[in-house]
Amino acid sequence: MLTACSDTKQAEEYRPSGDVVTKKIYIIGIHPYLNSKKTYDSYRPILDYLEEHIQNSSFLLETSSTYANYNEKLYRGDFHFSLPNPFQTYNSLEHNYKVIAKMKPDSVFHGIIVARKESNLRDVQQLKNKSISFPAPTALAATMMPLYYLYEQGLDLSKITKKYVGSQYSSILNTYSSDTIAGATWPPPWESWCKENPDKAKEMEVVWQTHALVNNGFVVRNDVEKELAKEVADILNSLDKTIKGQEILQNAGFEGFDYATNDTYLIVKDFIEKYDKAIGLPK
Repeated sequence: MLTACSDTKQAEEYRPSGDVVTKKIYIIGIHPYLNSKKTYDSYRPILDYLEEHIQNSSFLLETSSTYANYNEKLYRGDFHFSLPNPFQTYNSLEHNYKVIAKMKPDSVFHGIIVARKESNLRDVQQLKNKSISFPAPTALAATMMPLYYLYEQGLDLSKITKKYVGSQYSSILNTYSSDTIAGATWPPPWESWCKENPDKAKEMEVVWQTHALVNNGFVVRNDVEKELAKEVADILNSLDKTIKGQEILQNAGFEGFDYATNDTYLIVKDFIEKYDKAIGLPK
């Protein structure tokens, strides 16, 4: 202890020979189409990959418990980068974000309605006076698109009970447990649930499927450095072109990313206008 005290001045005067590197921290938010654990397992490796290829940058993954919670964070500008669904992507353009990439392919971005096989659902009119589970009012593929599909097929939506259960898995499980006659979701969580619950999946089936729309967007806040935003977009776009990237994407459950811009989501504007006129946009 006495020796340590006598060396205090020397220790204060010591300076490391190399430069001290301070990493910039960036928060990336993923909309809650998966539960928090699954989101972390799927996307943390992608953020690790970004850190390996971008010097002096640290990417923090932030999950959200509900769509409403995620929407609040996104529109408030909490995230530097984010992966919103197309409806949220389009809305984010009015909240200081711009599109730099999107998930691919677009063909998987469609809604599905699942039910127990024993329900023998074949006509949408069988849903009249029944309860249907949905993840959240603003879930585009898993709520808005299925509702619009049912509307187009002639179902009076005032004759069904819409049960918003908070997540994709909950929508499926409510149907499996017969709390609802049917449940809406979209392919990635449905396929994950079936893989994790093969015996239960044998009792379920997809009864209806909507048309496809553009896939989830990847947005950056406008005050993030343009060079960094481009570097992130380039790395995401090339992720499926490396062996390690392909392994990461296989674990995440989707094929990869493409470059995209704000104009890519003009098709969402058209859908939103039709949906608002027919059903009314969620608040």
